[in-house]
Amino acid sequence: MEVICINDKFPAPVLAFYAEFGVQTPKQDQLYTIRMVKRHTHGETGVLLNEIQNPEVPVKHPVLGEVWFEPTFNINRFATLMGQPVKEEALEEVNT
Repeated sequence: MEVICINDKFPAPVLAFYAEFGVQTPKQDQLYTIRMVKRHTHGETGVLLNEIQNPEVPVKHPVLGEVWFEPTFNINRFATLMGQPVKEEALEEVNT
C-alpha cells in the first residue's frame, strides 16, 4: 500500500535516540510503501516502510525487559495518495 508522509516532525529526544542507532525517518511529502503493520499494546498502529529499513533498537518492555526491534512509524504520519487518512480496513491486507 502506497502512502504519503504528512508529518515528519519528531520530538528532539526521539531524534537523538534514533541518531544514536542510525535510524532514518520518513520525510514530508515523500511517497512510501507500507511493508508491514504492527499493532502496539497501547492501541497505536505503527508501520514499517519498504523504502526505509532501519536497524533494531533497544526498548524497555514492562514484562520482557529489554527487547530489540525495528522502530515503526505511527500511521497518523501518513495519508493515502488521495490525501485522506489511512483506514484500518486498508491496512488489514498489508500483512497478508
